[in-house]
Amino acid sequence: MGRSSALSFHYDYTTDPTDADAELKGNGWLAGPYASFEIGQGVFLDANLLYGGSSNDIDTGIFTGTFDTTRWMADVKLTGEWQLDEATVLMPKLRAVYFNEETEDYTVKNPLGEVIDLKGFIEEQARLSIGFDVERTLELENGLILSPTVGADVGFASLDGEGLFGRVSAGLALSNNDNWDLDFSLLFNIEGDGSKSAGAKVGARVRF
Repeated sequence: MGRSSALSFHYDYTTDPTDADAELKGNGWLAGPYASFEIGQGVFLDANLLYGGSSNDIDTGIFTGTFDTTRWMADVKLTGEWQLDEATVLMPKLRAVYFNEETEDYTVKNPLGEVIDLKGFIEEQARLSIGFDVERTLELENGLILSPTVGADVGFASLDGEGLFGRVSAGLALSNNDNWDLDFSLLFNIEGDGSKSAGAKVGARVRF
């Protein structure tokens, strides 16, 4: 059975039109240790413990403001690998995530200079999902490995979550097939309350 450890860093950008007259945009990051274990032939257990934060802009059409958050996340994923052909792999996955984000107190104001003070809050979610990714592996002339992927997930979010949710994604990963990986993905999410959001994520891992 194989094992690898790494330091992981993730950057994300999200836009969330909460209703017709309000929009929330945010830039966030997470970093922390990552480990992967091959627990059986073609079956992998990945674990990530991450800490970070985000910077956000809110625009209600009348009031605007900014606020910061601190966040941490524990992420455990069980993944299989089913080789469809020499270059294509189907990867079913089962994933459990706990996420905690604390928003600081902040203010919003309008063009007349009127200010409203808003109290911070803590949001936490426990999410369990099942889904799949399809990945192709292409070896470039310089020896680097390029891997485009598409995927979909459905699951259930408890605590502050909204019940059933779904996600589709598409991405690219670049690796030297030795000790570093870079990945970029586009995400589209639908939550149980009908809200929708789109985002982009950039990740990097350096193994040791």
